[in-house]
Amino acid sequence: MPLCILCDEQVPYAIRDGLLRNEIDVVSVQEIGLRSTGDEIILAVALEHGRVIYTRDHDYPRLHAAGVSRAGILYHAPPKYKIGDAIRAVSIACEVLSMEEMKGCLVYL
Repeated sequence: MPLCILCDEQVPYAIRDGLLRNEIDVVSVQEIGLRSTGDEIILAVALEHGRVIYTRDHDYPRLHAAGVSRAGILYHAPPKYKIGDAIRAVSIACEVLSMEEMKGCLVYL
């Protein structure tokens, strides 16, 4: 099953829009009413809906290390963060990884 993505609120809309243009199943936390929601709740909602979190928030690797249950995390560390590079990196991840492979994993982009 291909990756379905939930963009954390720190991810610019330009990246989400680029992923949509690449025909990736992606929504943002703002679109589903989770703006300013705690990271652990966002991880739980993503798991419930079968979505991998795409984020640049440094709290997510910490939550991963703590063993918080999740569908998976794609982490793109700032400040080396260009819109086109981010779209390409996530698009490639969506091509080569499955939801089954991502379950409980953290992938650094």
